Amino acid sequence: MAIHALAVYALSKTFGAKRAVEDATFAVTRGEIAGFLGPNGAGKTTVMNMIVGLTEPDAGEIELLGVRRGNRRRELRMLVGYLQEKPRIYPEMTARGYLRFFADLYGIVDSGSRVGEVIERVGLASAADRRLGNFSRGMQQRACLARVMLHRPELLILDEPTLGLDPNGIADMRAIFREMKAEGVTLLFSSHQLAEMERVCDSVVFMRRGRVLAAGRPAELLPPGVSTGSLAVELYEPAAHCLEHIAGLPEVEHVRQTAPHRVELVLGGRTACGRDARAQAARLFLRAGYTVLAIDAAAPSLEDVFISLTRPENPVRQEPAGLVH
Repeated sequence: MAIHALAVYALSKTFGAKRAVEDATFAVTRGEIAGFLGPNGAGKTTVMNMIVGLTEPDAGEIELLGVRRGNRRRELRMLVGYLQEKPRIYPEMTARGYLRFFADLYGIVDSGSRVGEVIERVGLASAADRRLGNFSRGMQQRACLARVMLHRPELLILDEPTLGLDPNGIADMRAIFREMKAEGVTLLFSSHQLAEMERVCDSVVFMRRGRVLAAGRPAELLPPGVSTGSLAVELYEPAAHCLEHIAGLPEVEHVRQTAPHRVELVLGGRTACGRDARAQAARLFLRAGYTVLAIDAAAPSLEDVFISLTRPENPVRQEPAGLVH
């Protein structure tokens, strides 16, 4: 049975007449990167605030690193880091001074060395002695990420961590997430960028209108019988060589490269990904002079899953798969 870094059971919260979160249940396995998805107002930030203790739930239970929230100790809180959506800074401080201040609050031994490590890691070494008030939004976000990394948390919860970052900054953040995962850190982060999440997340949690629609690995979340309509084709030749040629064929609606020798193909009319569709695709590549090594239904993208889950005819799942009470 998987060991959870975080488990949320039937969590609910009401603000006045507004039901912000209702019976939210999901879990995040230790050592994985989990994406938290949903439109604005879905309840993601409220759930995150309840997980870290900034907001008290009306009902439900939270388990962090195997410990129920009611038994939470200071030692446990020191194993969790939380980056809120809006950067929390002291504008008159330099980045280095800001981080030294928090390192001292955390009681970090040799804080100067640790501050230097996290500054380097988030890409602020050249700006470490500039005032935070003169930083761009993206640079402030990097400084705040450095702050929540200072005490080497085992579980890191991040609310829109790439907000305000340019493409290079997003790529840097992605690399940091992967490095932390390799070190055994568990991450739960929210974002509106489905393509970005798809590149780093092992699992996802979908929320809408305060409820968890589904949680798990994307390939497991499509309702039975639903297909992406795409075919994954592995070629002997470099995929880049065939894109223009294949894209120009009348039978092809869309084609894109997904790996050096792999493409994802959608046939005209969104043909189902059965034997007939695979045979048709094989003939197309053969006629074009390319060697097909394998063809199968493409794994669903997060966009496929999200669109499928948010259709009116698909009910909310009360008990996401994989969570054992």
